[in-house]
Amino acid sequence: MKKIPDLVLDCLKNNHTFLILLHQKPDGDAIGSAVAMGKGLKKLNKTVDYYIDMPLEDKLLFFDEIKCFNQSLKDSYDVIIFLDCSTSSFAFSPAEMPAAKTKLVIDHHKSNAHYGDLNFVEITGATAEIVFRILKGLQVVFDDEMADAIFTGITTDTGSFQFSNVTVDTHLIASELYAIKSNYAHLSKRLHTQKNIDQMKMTGAAIHSLEILDSMPIAMMILDQDTIVKYGGNINITEDVANLGQNTIGVSITALLKEIDAGHYRVSLRAKYPFDIHEIALKYGGGGHERAAGFNFSGDIDQLKRDLMTVYESQNGKS
Repeated sequence: MKKIPDLVLDCLKNNHTFLILLHQKPDGDAIGSAVAMGKGLKKLNKTVDYYIDMPLEDKLLFFDEIKCFNQSLKDSYDVIIFLDCSTSSFAFSPAEMPAAKTKLVIDHHKSNAHYGDLNFVEITGATAEIVFRILKGLQVVFDDEMADAIFTGITTDTGSFQFSNVTVDTHLIASELYAIKSNYAHLSKRLHTQKNIDQMKMTGAAIHSLEILDSMPIAMMILDQDTIVKYGGNINITEDVANLGQNTIGVSITALLKEIDAGHYRVSLRAKYPFDIHEIALKYGGGGHERAAGFNFSGDIDQLKRDLMTVYESQNGKS
């Protein structure tokens, strides 16, 4: 594993007050990273506040540290930490951002814009991997909840170790977690298989909408506003819904469109090796990884379909 830069460790050692921010609609990696980082800093007698986009998915509500989210904020902090967030515009931030001596960005997205005063961006399976290594570098003793938080971040962002972003380091860190706590089976089931009834029906609606584009190995699913409202809102669109198209035999690229407002969508893209879809996300002002990316979209869905087909054709060696 690469060494954590001394500048990052010194920033965390030598400051006292911290505010932790994440991306909008935080997923398991964002929440796991926040819980582990926040508790770890508190173990070093630091003061930590959180400003987090709520509510969270049911499956993430088991952390006791969530009770500390979104308490009153200070006017200023020594350090504002942006975790798992590739751009400042994608961060869930207070309307009036507190002042800070340092903005520290810790992230694993290839598309990260390096928008902090201090940036530690490394392409890993999950931001939680980086947080684990930072806390070890600070000689923090992990408790069970912190171990669960790191495990949550890693297992959700790697699709339970199924995605191509898994590395040797991912498994080495996972093995270290088992030295802290011996059993993660119940947590794995909670994170990957259990859904409430509305989440099950939302998943079914996404599957029902699935179409294959022009006989190509490209799947698209659309959840319109009425469907999303009917089944309890965006909070019930679980992370794995975007991967459903990828579970279809023969599909290489998947797009899930979630209608936020009339004609305005949040798009989640997924791809299998060797296809790279993060460039199309950048084109539309979004970002992410080579095989998992997202962006906001308002426009002609047929044009988006053509763009996806163009990506496939160009990367498949076709003109």
